[in-house]
Formats: sequence, structure tokens, C-alpha cells
Amino acid sequence: MKPTRWQRLLLALIIWNLAMAPIEAAEAPRPLDLREALRLAWKANPALQVSRLQSLISGEEVVRARSGFLPTVKSEVGHTIYDNETQAKIPTGALPGAGAGASGGYITFPSTNRNFWSSKITVDQTIFDFWGTPARYQAAILGKKASLLDTAKTRDDIFLSVSQGYFQTLRAQKLVVVAEQEVMQLKDHLKIAQDQYEFGVVTYNDVLQAEVSLADAEQRLIVAKTDVVNIRSALNKVLALPVSAPTVLKEEDVVIQPWGLEQATGAGLKQRSDLKASGDRILQQEKVVTQTRAAYCPRFFGQAGFNYQQNEFLLHDTQWFAIFGMQWTLFSGLDTRAQVAQAKLRVNQLQEQLKDLDKQVRLDVQNAYLQVRDTAERIRVTQKAVTQGEENLRLNEERYKEQVGTATEVVDAQTLLTRTRVNYWTATYDHQMAKAQLLWAMGAINELLPQEKPRNAP
Repeated sequence: MKPTRWQRLLLALIIWNLAMAPIEAAEAPRPLDLREALRLAWKANPALQVSRLQSLISGEEVVRARSGFLPTVKSEVGHTIYDNETQAKIPTGALPGAGAGASGGYITFPSTNRNFWSSKITVDQTIFDFWGTPARYQAAILGKKASLLDTAKTRDDIFLSVSQGYFQTLRAQKLVVVAEQEVMQLKDHLKIAQDQYEFGVVTYNDVLQAEVSLADAEQRLIVAKTDVVNIRSALNKVLALPVSAPTVLKEEDVVIQPWGLEQATGAGLKQRSDLKASGDRILQQEKVVTQTRAAYCPRFFGQAGFNYQQNEFLLHDTQWFAIFGMQWTLFSGLDTRAQVAQAKLRVNQLQEQLKDLDKQVRLDVQNAYLQVRDTAERIRVTQKAVTQGEENLRLNEERYKEQVGTATEVVDAQTLLTRTRVNYWTATYDHQMAKAQLLWAMGAINELLPQEKPRNAP
């Protein structure tokens, strides 16, 4: 039975859809620029998510510390069952109207039910605890501020990782191009050597040398392509993308101002988030010392409440009360003394860390600054070397064709050109990474994505 016209048309549509599906699935991904890469990391990087959650935790600590200024309200409800009701006894001689000789007897009567309900509501307010509660609150505020600065530091570190991974990926891709150029040029040289050998102009050694050099170049090309996949996968992880995603990157140029070393160092000391966080943590710990020292002193408080006890033997089963009191731990087994000593030592520890961090910031800025200058000079030198290497290879190839040069000279010229190309592209992208490193050392790398700066960022 022959298919109808409509069946043939339906079959053609199915075949066309099946043929077009792989093409649509293989559609090239949208290229990313550096700003978009930073935005992806800012929104989804796991380390930043953890840091943001830590800031929220610190914010809740402020709420807890602030609760010390507010009254504590407690409610109790209970049901009591005694084996015997509570009873009171009075000597018979103490009763009104008893004679002077009455003695030795007692009158007993119950004072509570054997089975009863009771409830109690109390409101307790600290009036003064020698600045313990205010110190805890101020320490919590400083802790939250330091936590926000820690998040900013994490952001800066992630931005540096993104920038480095971005330019490392571009560099690896360029090195693949260099390796492909080397393979193509060595194939051309191999063809020339084979032609020369067939005409009896050169020995077979030239062909063997060209084949060995080509195989070595093809091996380097394989390694270069693998490096691209590995480096790109590492970048994808930082960007919270699928590790195997075929990320495509645009060429970028990190723009920095022409700072001097002293100016850059001053900016780093002023802007670095970790340096500011360290200072806030010292202030926070000083407040902790005040809070801990308050345990030496009494706590003055006011308390008011309402009692209810089910009792058929009392005139009133409800009672309001108010108390103004003092609580004072007179001896705690030297625990308070040890806590105060620990808090003071912690202040000293943080101060030493701040001094060391100050030096580290200066060192970070200096290293990055010198690296920017070094890579800029390397670009200038290697750019000229590439031009010279290309001319050197051309001349040696011409000499070999004219039979006045050797195959070894051609291979050496090709090797030298490849090395100069590798040096040039390495210097080019090292320069971009050095500029990003300088921005990070100065605490200014967030300027690469200024619109993403959080509202409450320090």
C-alpha cells in the first residue's frame, strides 16, 4: 500500500524536525564579558552565600543583645497533688481565751487543698547591671558590622578569583592558537622537506626531523586544549555554572588609574575590608571585656507579678506583688576573673593580628604594583620579539628552499617563534591579572561591578 500525500508530508516534517534538533541543541552559548562573569559570581557563588548567611546570623545576635533592655515576662501553670493536704498547728495556749495553765496541746487545720491548680505571671526588668547589657549590645552591633565587612572581603576574594580565572582561560585559548599555528607551520615545513627529499636535494634526515618536530608540536597542542577545558571548568565552578559548560569569554581590558606606589598603599590601608573588620573586632572585644567585668558587680532589678493558687482555706486565692531587688554573685570559684583575663588577652591578640595585617596590606599592594610594571614591560619586549621571530622564520624558510640553510635552522626558528608568542600572550594576560590583583590589594576590585555593591555594604 502506497503512502498518501498527507502521510508523506507528515513523514517529511518529522525527518526535518529530527534533523534540526541537534542544530538547535548545539547553538553556541552567549559570550560573557568580565562584568557579566562577576555578576554571576556575586549572585550565586556558594562562598558568598555562606558569608551572607553569617551576616544574617550576626544581625540576629544584635536582636538578642537588645532584648536585655526589655523586660522578661514569664508564665507558670501547675497542678499539684499531695498525699496529704498541708496542715498548720497552733499550740492551744496561744489561742485567744486560753488560760495561763493551758499547755501541751495543739490544734491542727489544713492550709491548702490536697489537689489544686496554681499559676504565676512575673515581669522582670533589669534596672542596672553596671553596663553589662549596654556593652553586650554595642559588641553585637560591632560584630554585625565586622561580619558585613567579612562579606565584602569574601566578595573581593571571589572577584579576584573570577578575574584570574577569566584571563587564565583567555590565555589558555590563545596558547591553543599558538600551538595550532606551530603545527600548521611545521606541516608546511614537512611538505617542503618531503619535496626536497623527492628531488634528491636533501637527505631523509630532514624529513625525519620535521616529522619528529611536528609530532612534538601536536602533543603540545593536545595538552593546550586539555588545559583550556580544565581552566574553564575551574572558572565555571566559581561562577556557579555547570562545570562542563562551554563558556565563551570576550576579550577584556582591566582599566586602572595611574597610581603611584605610595598612593596605592594609602588607598589599600583605607579601603581594605579585612583591615577595617579587624579594627571593628578589636572594639567589639573591648566591649566584651566591659560586659565580662560587670559580673563582679550586683544586678539591680525590679519584678512584679500575679499569683493564683486554688485554695478553699484562704481568704484570697489571688495576689499581686512587686519586688525591688539585687542579685550579686559574691564568689564564682575565680571563673569571672578568668573570663575577664581571657577577654583582655583576646584584645591583645586581635591588636597583634591588626599590626600583622597592616604589613600584609602594604606587601600585597607593593607586590601587585611591581607586577603591573613588570608585565607591562614584558609586553613591550615580547611584542617586538614576536615580529622579529616571524621575520627570522621567514628568512630561514627561504634559505632552506634556496638550499643555503638547514632544516635544523628552520626548526630552531619555529621553536623560537613559538616561545616568543607564548611569552607575549602570557605577558599580556598576566598584565590583566596583575591589574586585577592591584585593585584587590587596594580594596577596590568591587569597582569592576559597582552597580552590584549592596546597600548596606561598608
